[in-house]
Amino acid sequence: MDFIAIDFETANSNRHSACEIGIVKVENFKITDKKSFLIKPKENYFDWMNTEIHGINEETVENEPEFDVIYSKIKDDFENYPIIAHNASFDISVLRHTLDLYDLPYPKTKYTCTYQMSKSSLKGCLSYRLDTISKFLNIKLEHHRALSDANACAEIAIKLFKDNSITDLNQIKDVFRIRVGELIDGGYKPSLTIHKNKNYKISDLEFEESFQPENLFFEKNVVFTGTLSSMQRKEAQVKVLEIGGKCTSGVSNSTNFLIVGDQDYSRYGEGFKSSKLKKAETLMNDGKEIELLSESQFLEMINN
Repeated sequence: MDFIAIDFETANSNRHSACEIGIVKVENFKITDKKSFLIKPKENYFDWMNTEIHGINEETVENEPEFDVIYSKIKDDFENYPIIAHNASFDISVLRHTLDLYDLPYPKTKYTCTYQMSKSSLKGCLSYRLDTISKFLNIKLEHHRALSDANACAEIAIKLFKDNSITDLNQIKDVFRIRVGELIDGGYKPSLTIHKNKNYKISDLEFEESFQPENLFFEKNVVFTGTLSSMQRKEAQVKVLEIGGKCTSGVSNSTNFLIVGDQDYSRYGEGFKSSKLKKAETLMNDGKEIELLSESQFLEMINN
């Protein structure tokens, strides 16, 4: 079971503002290599809150190389090993957005998440944050420094894999009920918890908090209607919850956005209206501010 565990720290709320990366290589359940790099963001601007968390600021990285230079040194690891991160939705997002910033191709690889795996299998842990799990498993951690976080992630993964006799990434689906994520040309497939029952409550959805206060859906109430062509509705709801939005199953006075599947959105222009669309129109006529968005518009906005 070979993989690399990674962790990014960022300079500000922009996902392309990577300022440090830690990489820990694991081969045959043993840590064989560790490396970390400070990174000068293209726009060398740090939020005070981020600096308060990891201690890195503009002066720290002023003379460090930018990500494109560093990536040329670590590209082989990303292309030859699957990736594991704790709260992988954040780290993979940072990787994607930073690669996009420098117009670099995505490595073709798979990835998964120790947060999701821990939540599925670690019993008796009060929380599944990296620092809490590290303390629970007696793993040394200097939290929010990239190499230490990546090392803790690697040690957690090794324990989970050994305890559950995982020798191949494909076993994760059956053992942890997690769909392994994947990076592909110009896109990705998220790592998601698999729910056995199609009839689910939104309150039961499992997701990783990676709040984005700058996103238009942050702290907004979002409702979906119609069939989505790009993903299952559950996956779309998870995306909203991850960035700090809210989802409900029905349209109400508190609804801010109604997302309409592309097929139904095109039919809406021809007069087709689902029950949710009809209710939204009624509320809008009464002065409620509800914005109708197509699935394509939603995808563009949720990824910004």
